[in-house]
Amino acid sequence: MHIYLGTFLIALSTLALEITLTRLLSVITWYHLAFFAIATAMLGMTAGAVTVYLKPNWFSQKLDGKLAKACLGYSLVTPIALIILCLTPLVLKPSIMSLFALMMATIACSIPFYFSGIVITVVLTQYQLPIGKIYASDLIGASLGCLLVLGGLEILDAPSFILLCAAIGVLAGLSFRFRLGYFGLFIILIGSVFLNASNSPYGIGPFFIKGQIKNAEQVLLERWNSFSRVAVFKSLELPPQYWGASPVAPREKILPLHFMNIDGEAGTIVQKFSSLKDIEHLRFDVTNIGYYLRPKGGACIIGVGGGRDLQGAILFGHEKVIGVDVNPIFIDLLQNEFREFAGLADRDEVTFVVDEARSYLSRTQDKYSIIQMSLIDTWAATGVGAFSLSENALYTTEAWQIFLNRLHDDGILTVSRWYDSHNLGETGRIVSLAVASLLKSGIKNPAEHIAMITIGNISTLLLSKQAFSVQDIAKLKKVSADLAYNLVIVPSAPPSHKVLRDIVSVSSLEELSTAIADKELNYEPTTDENPYFFNMLRLQHIYLAFQSDAGFSSGVIAGNLHATLTLIGLLISLLLLTLVTIIFPLFAAKKKSKIIWSRALYFSLIGAGFMFVEIALIQMLSVFLGHPVYALGILLFTIIASTGIGSFLSTRLPLTHWLFVLPLFMVTAIILTQFFLPMLISNMITSVMLKKILVSILVIFPLGMLMGLFFPTGMRLVKGDSETPWYWALNGIFGVLCSALAVFFSIYFGISTNFYIAASCYAMLLICLYYMPVIKSLPL
Repeated sequence: MHIYLGTFLIALSTLALEITLTRLLSVITWYHLAFFAIATAMLGMTAGAVTVYLKPNWFSQKLDGKLAKACLGYSLVTPIALIILCLTPLVLKPSIMSLFALMMATIACSIPFYFSGIVITVVLTQYQLPIGKIYASDLIGASLGCLLVLGGLEILDAPSFILLCAAIGVLAGLSFRFRLGYFGLFIILIGSVFLNASNSPYGIGPFFIKGQIKNAEQVLLERWNSFSRVAVFKSLELPPQYWGASPVAPREKILPLHFMNIDGEAGTIVQKFSSLKDIEHLRFDVTNIGYYLRPKGGACIIGVGGGRDLQGAILFGHEKVIGVDVNPIFIDLLQNEFREFAGLADRDEVTFVVDEARSYLSRTQDKYSIIQMSLIDTWAATGVGAFSLSENALYTTEAWQIFLNRLHDDGILTVSRWYDSHNLGETGRIVSLAVASLLKSGIKNPAEHIAMITIGNISTLLLSKQAFSVQDIAKLKKVSADLAYNLVIVPSAPPSHKVLRDIVSVSSLEELSTAIADKELNYEPTTDENPYFFNMLRLQHIYLAFQSDAGFSSGVIAGNLHATLTLIGLLISLLLLTLVTIIFPLFAAKKKSKIIWSRALYFSLIGAGFMFVEIALIQMLSVFLGHPVYALGILLFTIIASTGIGSFLSTRLPLTHWLFVLPLFMVTAIILTQFFLPMLISNMITSVMLKKILVSILVIFPLGMLMGLFFPTGMRLVKGDSETPWYWALNGIFGVLCSALAVFFSIYFGISTNFYIAASCYAMLLICLYYMPVIKSLPL
């Protein structure tokens, strides 16, 4: 029993640590490098498995004591790795020092997982216990690690939670063998958790954030949860702050305010508001131009932040203002610490909603004259993968059709984004998205429903449910003239930019595809099948990222290129890692003749197939549930837990020729899921959250149980083979390699592509089973 408990605890701690490192790296560096935490975790665990494979004599006796020491090693190096990571500036630059910093972070992150990898590998391969039950303990522990992160990061900051993971590692060691010294270390680590959490932001934490030294003295407070770190800075008295200021905007008045940011980058402000005079300057910001056309009738603000957009809606006279934010930290701050300062929570016309905006608007029956979405992007990694931006679900044709349906007949969707007059960039894609959303809503003349106003580096797109009236156009021209804004798109005249002119003049989706087909950047309207709005570089034009004169050196395009190149770099690194972990053990240990390739391929394919299914399910159902917390707490938990239950049940599966039916069942289940899941999501997107959660669990559970059968069944088939640690390593490294590949395929070919690849992986298991020597001796 103690083996199962120790396996459960080390697996729980390991996955919780992996997810929390992803969260921490999203603060220290850019979101696309946070995926690096997953890769280094697998690197460490694979190295541990290879150690067991290369040094079998080390693990031939006194296993309980050696596993306890490995758990102790995990717990001792985890705080050291945390400190090294917090002290290392991770900025991607073409320099030797940047490379050294990345190498140092790689080593620091991977060492804890090296020790946990030894524990899991030894338990799975050296103990004469039912493999299905051991693997189930591993997976169920990992699944509960997801829930632990979900709750733990609501209470603790990420560094303190990592110390808690180290303490749980000591408990795992105590499960294998009790030592008084181990218990003393557990007490010390638990004490350090509470000491560090009570001293935030002055305890152990990131010293560098996005390459800059963290100025802890200026931080008033910081809050963490499972998908963000929000920092609020001490009060300043400054002139009015604008996103897109009119040249005639007032700047003389001095106003008290607090700067806030998410993960050290995405900024907002909370400004003192006690009377309308305090916010009069908001009339001069281009993000609020929609209110000149629709000053009443109710406003819905997507992304509350510091409450600035809500203040704008109040200023113009809206009698009902709904603020929807996926991040509960912002709303909690506005309702508590900054209740009086921000002046919003006590106003009768203001209602706060903690929810993902698309999910909320798909359920509510209320309608608005304005739905406002200003510069919504956080560049932050969620716990289930660094390329999972929750904001992507707001920039799809399906989402915008929901927004249009929640408008009054004369209502306007107003979307503010970054703008560059010399590089069309995301402006082209946002206009394409607007046109496609109108066409899919049955509107044949989208040019009469779209306007765009710019100033400096900010644009505001106005998307009207009805064609703009003559009065609307006249008002828009007058306000733009008075405030010296630029009218880039207006219904009464074609845009001067050829690409924009081509996009807005179409009358069908086919014409739209033709208009944007030959462009270097991808202006295709994003959909739920391919929701990567910020990924605009076509695969065939990736070489442009290396040309300094291509015009992609700033703005969202530059950030997207950074992310894309990082993903490609990770793919190459992981591919090299895969080759090294396969070739080096074979030739260094001189055991080439003992390898049975059908077995090696079997474990590689189930690792790859599992990851392709997992990533596809999480990406599709995250859009369906509409909240990153649900993606972590429900989807990932259900996938891993159901796989664990399948592993447990595999012990009852007889080893006969009926095993050939398993891959066929798996392939059929994947294809059926790929076919019916999009229809299910489309029909149930407006359902209450509880029903959507239950549906998601029902979709995931049978797939997870089926996938859980393959690994323990494979281990039973190779029982007695000295290469089993290496098979475990292969399974893991192909899993992490394909996690990066799955994201790549989703971005460039659509999420559904991963289902087809997964089905192919499981279908190829038939070949592996056929060539396994043991199969010939199995009963029919």
